[in-house]
Amino acid sequence: MALAYKLLEDGSGVVVDDNGHPIVIDDKEGKEFGLDAIHLYSKIPSLQAEAKAYREERDRIKSKVEALGDLDPEFVIERIKAFGDLDPEKAKEALATVANLDQLDKEKNVEIEKVKAGVAESYKSKIRDLDEAHARKTAALEEAISNKDAAIRNLLIRGAFDRSDYIKEQTVLPSEFAYNTFGKHFQIDEDGGKLRVFALGYDGEKIFSLAKPGEYASPEEAIELLVNQCPQRDSILRTNQGGSAAGGNVSGDSNKRAKLEALRKMNPAERLNALRRG
Repeated sequence: MALAYKLLEDGSGVVVDDNGHPIVIDDKEGKEFGLDAIHLYSKIPSLQAEAKAYREERDRIKSKVEALGDLDPEFVIERIKAFGDLDPEKAKEALATVANLDQLDKEKNVEIEKVKAGVAESYKSKIRDLDEAHARKTAALEEAISNKDAAIRNLLIRGAFDRSDYIKEQTVLPSEFAYNTFGKHFQIDEDGGKLRVFALGYDGEKIFSLAKPGEYASPEEAIELLVNQCPQRDSILRTNQGGSAAGGNVSGDSNKRAKLEALRKMNPAERLNALRRG
């Protein structure tokens, strides 16, 4: 008899009965039944003990029979008389039983191995199901975290470009193009449960505020510094373009940028003194 687990239609697991036992199919008789693997596994010691008892009884009887081997017939007759009312038929049955003990041992060993294999497969199936469920849950969580991170980045960083007065008034770039060009320099970290946006300069170092020493540059200030340090700044800034777009803002904006550029080149002590002087 070969047993096989009955699988679900989609092949993702094993069908169980009302008692929670996996259902197995006898491939010869086509019968289906729930396999109580834990109960069967607990029977293994008793089956092994029974098999041992059979082997010991077999060896005992064999040794007695072999002891009669080449003895004198008269001696054998006297020995037989010593058995009194022993039933010859029962004696034959006993001898037949001894002859069949080896086969019984093999069958019991096969049964034990089947039980062991059934228990092992049952647990392997459960472990596979748990692993698959865990993998699906992990993938869903990772997707949710990725979507959440994308939403936060869109709100805090992309939103800063969309709201930037500097982008709108001082550059020729639409906010979307500005974000696609400079947005990669911005990152988000968490400090005391609060999210903060900071920018990395072209050297990979965090950009600190020139107006507020010791603090990260605000997104607006960081955008302005990145644009002004960009090799293509002359083609980006409105103040460097001809026509009406360059009028009116040139003097004030140029002075502001010149001050910020000068502060950036100072060491911390010089920058602090310059800020105090206004």
